[in-house]
Amino acid sequence: MINIVALVCLFMIFLVDLMFVALIQRLNKLYSIYTIFAFLALMISGAMNMVIVCISNELVIMICESVYYAMVMFEFFMFYKLFTSYIYTGNETRAMDLLIRVLMAFDVVLLIANVWTEWVFTITVRKDFYRNFLDIGVVVSNNKGAYYHFFICLVITLGFLIPSIKRAIISKGIYKIRYMSIFIIFAIMEAVGLANFYLDLSVPIVMFLNSVMVLISYYIMSYYVPERIKIGTMEESLKRQSSGLVAYDNDGNLALVNEVTFELLNIAPNDMESLKHRIEEFLEKRDAYNKAFDRWIEEIPGRDYDKKYIQIDGGVLRDRRGNPIGGFYNLTDHTIEQNALILEHYKLTHDELTGLYNKEGFYETVKEILKNEPRNDYIIICTNVRDFKIINDLFGFDKGNDIIQKIAAMINTGSNHKDITARIVADQFAVLTTKERFNEASLYKQINEVSKLIASSYYSMTIHCGIYNITNPEMEVSLMCDRANMAISTIREEPGNMVVYYDDKMMSDILHDRQVANQLDNAIENDQFVIFLQPQIKATGEVLGAEALVRWDDPKRGVLAPGAFIDILEKTGCLYKLDLHVWDLAARQLATWKGTQFENLNISVNISPKDFYYVDIFKEFTSLVNKYDISPSKLKLEITETALMIEPTRQLTLIGRLHKFGFDFEIDDFGSGYSSLSLLKDMPADVLKIDMEFLHETENEQRSKKILESVISLAHELNMQVITEGVEYESQVNFLLELGCDVFQGYYYSKPIPVDEFEEKYKDVNC
Repeated sequence: MINIVALVCLFMIFLVDLMFVALIQRLNKLYSIYTIFAFLALMISGAMNMVIVCISNELVIMICESVYYAMVMFEFFMFYKLFTSYIYTGNETRAMDLLIRVLMAFDVVLLIANVWTEWVFTITVRKDFYRNFLDIGVVVSNNKGAYYHFFICLVITLGFLIPSIKRAIISKGIYKIRYMSIFIIFAIMEAVGLANFYLDLSVPIVMFLNSVMVLISYYIMSYYVPERIKIGTMEESLKRQSSGLVAYDNDGNLALVNEVTFELLNIAPNDMESLKHRIEEFLEKRDAYNKAFDRWIEEIPGRDYDKKYIQIDGGVLRDRRGNPIGGFYNLTDHTIEQNALILEHYKLTHDELTGLYNKEGFYETVKEILKNEPRNDYIIICTNVRDFKIINDLFGFDKGNDIIQKIAAMINTGSNHKDITARIVADQFAVLTTKERFNEASLYKQINEVSKLIASSYYSMTIHCGIYNITNPEMEVSLMCDRANMAISTIREEPGNMVVYYDDKMMSDILHDRQVANQLDNAIENDQFVIFLQPQIKATGEVLGAEALVRWDDPKRGVLAPGAFIDILEKTGCLYKLDLHVWDLAARQLATWKGTQFENLNISVNISPKDFYYVDIFKEFTSLVNKYDISPSKLKLEITETALMIEPTRQLTLIGRLHKFGFDFEIDDFGSGYSSLSLLKDMPADVLKIDMEFLHETENEQRSKKILESVISLAHELNMQVITEGVEYESQVNFLLELGCDVFQGYYYSKPIPVDEFEEKYKDVNC
């Protein structure tokens, strides 16, 4: 009769082995093929034993038992291959593999022959009774050939036990556990084999133990040891890396932390409570529970009163099915990089000379303040040092830079710590403040102190301030500064420091000025500018020449006097273009007079102070003489004494070159400015023009008369001709004749008139 219990147990072991084969194949771990072959060998062994349970034919049983013996040997060989492939690389075991294969082949031959020779084992079939409930009904008696079979199994076993013992002795840490685990497993397998040899254990028990050993071996070599090694190496790697790492579960509990994290966050080592509290802050601050990935720079106070900047990369961790299982933070010290960026941004937004904001930094900061702190009482103050270039020309750039630094220091010191101060460009500064913090008296005191930084008889530093009340915080900051500067541009030549507030009328005036300036080139091209001549006449009535004065003959507005456009062109920096045109008109007129009764007349033209900077004066006047083939002495050059106050050495050198070329110079408006006798001493002037204003509005007319008489006498002593401007009455002519004046110019003789009218009026006069 068949032992149903043994058969069911063998069948269940077969199914379990089949399930393990399918599972291991799906997991597809490294070297799992050897484990699969081991389980297949066990399955074949189980199948052979199920056949033995079910039949009583001795020949078939003998064949099945021989296959069973062969499969046990093959199973041992698969363990050997699994282990050697696991610890060796290359062909280190080739010789041992060859030896074992040869021995196994001979053993298979013996097992096949055993069917007829019974040299390895014999069997006795018993179907009438069972020794125990798992007995399969066959008694196997080992013969001498069985010892060869067991010897082969021993050789195979030693093939992996010896190197595992060696590796277990020389290895340390997790690797010692790795090899000791393998050694213990195979030691147990050997113990099971010996127990079976001497105790004759039931086949299902042996089959079950072998399956368990194969499964445990697979788990240890494919999961347990690799995972322990991976975790161990990961932990050690985390300890040694320069960045911090924190992993947490869905409840915010810390799962993994390395030591660097505590150092980066300035938390005491192993203070898990503080670290957990900090991680909870990150989670709430960045809403990390809902972000797949996040990155930001966290500013952390340093231990030495400095700051650390930590870049934090974090995100949600998910399992294979996409379910959240926690999250992580990776912390990297970016202090050096962030400080470099801060320094770079500082350089981009701050002025190198003063340390204040530069134009870009001021615009950016003010825009941010107006956006984040909206209020309706902000004002912008812009400052400008009038003719600051003179400081560099008179005292040098080092002195100019020193003045700029002192101005910046005073502005910064005088401002509230909430104010934003900047050097916009060159000598121009800007301040953002509020009406509440602003004090006009304090501003005047401040700029008056700054003005005292220069103490010179040649130059007095004057500072102008423009103030714009911010009514629209969304306006571009550059436009706000433009409006404050517009207020400054309305200041004329009044002496002293001034503060001016912007109003909308200034905008319309500025637009008008720009319109006039924009029309200049077109007006010159279309010959809309003409010269009027005001005669210069002796007391005898002889006409010596005339001064060329410009008029704008506008097609729409008619003839415009200089007051309608000269100041505008001077403010916009375009006056030099008009001066060039007037000089050309005067030279052209002198060329036209050649061969006529007017050829002995001269024409005087004005050189404005700024022409010295915009124009190569020597080149322009010598070119006109050559272009129109005129005598340079006929084109007289008028300059004001104030023009010579700027770089006097350079200007006097230029005048000397022109005088040597043949040009005559007239000192214009002598007595109306800061006249100096050294000017008469140093300048090679031919004509001294005195303004009648010298005698006007004075409390001591007699003293003025004596001074004027002395000046005229001195000019004659220096071989200079004297022309008095602004003569309007006969009494003035008689008075000046008594003082010795030579030539007169003014409304008493004629106002400035067009050239054709001038020619008509004086065609019969001795010229």
